[in-house]
Amino acid sequence: MRTTLKAFLFKNQRLNVLLVIFILLGFAIRLFHFFYNRSLWMDEVYLSSSLIKMNYSQLITGPLDYQQKAPIGFLLFVKFFVNLFGKNEISLRLFPLICGFLSTILFVPIAKYFLKDIPAILAVGILCLSPAIIYHSVEIKQYSTELLGTILCFNFLIKYKDRNEIKDLFTWGILGSIILWFSYSSIFILAGFGIGLSLIYLIKKEWKIFFVSLIPFSLWLLSFVLNYFLFTHKHAESQWIAYWFRAYQNFMPFPPKSVEDVKWFATNLYRMMDYPLGLLWNFSGVSSHQALNMVLKMPFLPIILFGLGIFAFFKRNASKSVILLFPIVLMFLASGIELYPLTERFWVFISPVFIIFIASGLSFITDKFKLRFTSFLLFILLLIGPLTGAISSVIYPENFYSHKKSFQRESLQFINERYKINDAVYIYWNDLPGYKLYKKMYNFRFTAIEGTDLRLASTGFVDYYQKLNVDFNKFSNNKRVWVVYNTQFLTDIGDKIDEPKWYYEKKSTPTQHLINEFLKTYKPIKIYRSKDVTVYLLERK
Repeated sequence: MRTTLKAFLFKNQRLNVLLVIFILLGFAIRLFHFFYNRSLWMDEVYLSSSLIKMNYSQLITGPLDYQQKAPIGFLLFVKFFVNLFGKNEISLRLFPLICGFLSTILFVPIAKYFLKDIPAILAVGILCLSPAIIYHSVEIKQYSTELLGTILCFNFLIKYKDRNEIKDLFTWGILGSIILWFSYSSIFILAGFGIGLSLIYLIKKEWKIFFVSLIPFSLWLLSFVLNYFLFTHKHAESQWIAYWFRAYQNFMPFPPKSVEDVKWFATNLYRMMDYPLGLLWNFSGVSSHQALNMVLKMPFLPIILFGLGIFAFFKRNASKSVILLFPIVLMFLASGIELYPLTERFWVFISPVFIIFIASGLSFITDKFKLRFTSFLLFILLLIGPLTGAISSVIYPENFYSHKKSFQRESLQFINERYKINDAVYIYWNDLPGYKLYKKMYNFRFTAIEGTDLRLASTGFVDYYQKLNVDFNKFSNNKRVWVVYNTQFLTDIGDKIDEPKWYYEKKSTPTQHLINEFLKTYKPIKIYRSKDVTVYLLERK
């Protein structure tokens, strides 16, 4: 027990107080957003559809709805909580929340292992308070589990890498093998460990250690192969998804062939400091000039410390630096061959490594200048971004990553509370995923007419609405009709960007075209407008 506590506590009691404050604050903010219980946004809807309607066997055999994919262990655990607590957002998000809690606690031994006291506390503070990491702790997607997978991999590395007994190496191999069934991205971490440690052993000519270390490495490889051929290949990245990531430049240019390709690295390093690390001062962007705003957000401090941290690790302990860098290298190589996109949520799993390097940069400057005030100042400056972002997310939860904010549930409840027995409800094709899911979860009083997607079968808006008459005739005898459409998700799974071209004319939005068509024969009685879903109650003229 004492040994376990030693791994989590510092000798300095003041640091322990600060540690407890960071962890409890991280817990409290995560719980706030968990019980705030925002509506599922479309990405969550896509995955939740399978988790709500499929049983364990169907989740295992796949494929999932809407070309979704997630680790089989994650799917089964979420399904367990849905069966236990019912079909609701709280049940869906409970497993990611648990993973978020565990990540904040289990990151402490890792920070202590790689860093000195104050930088270690800084690293824990960043992980606890990063708004993006908080967000993914209450999102029904696998990214919080992926983060926990990375943290568990590092904890097991610390515990077992210096042990040479066969029993311990088998234990390490089995534990890593289990993680691979809960986290796709953990393959980068474990493969990085395997390659990095093997190189170290070979360079040092530690042949015995090298050969016995093949036990866990081989078990990880076997687990990955089994998992891939049994499950993962069924959800493998489709050409359509790769097309979208390629179009939005989410794959690393490999090799860089132009100035634009080189700029990709600088741009994505800047963005990563914001999402998922949360280190930018987003409250300071007050200028209309984009370049000035970037400066005001203070990206240079964490970026400089990141570079200094890598240098300091190589200078102080080359072995540890290799262990930390190889997962990053493998991740970039996978992105370069278009197997792993690098944007927003896809950085979450590797964020502990970047945090350690940044905190190491603080340690380097502190040791270099021997000034306690410098260390304290940098500590505060680095925490301003995540701390203000986290607190702001509680004060203004409606603005918490507003591009992922949805009012799907609220819009359908708006209809349900005002629905009359002879009303018709028409859900346009681009909002059907949300309706179909929430209908199963909340059992609304109405059953909607589901709109047909006829874009690809049409040559223009005139032809499109003529074909849609098949849908419209279903409520031609109803005096009142509710029309529901999504103003954010204007494409469907499998669509190419802005195709068909006639549908995405810039003169007006496709959904505005739709409502204008209705207004030819109906007049609006009630309108509900939200960030993503719009509802019209129309009455025939």
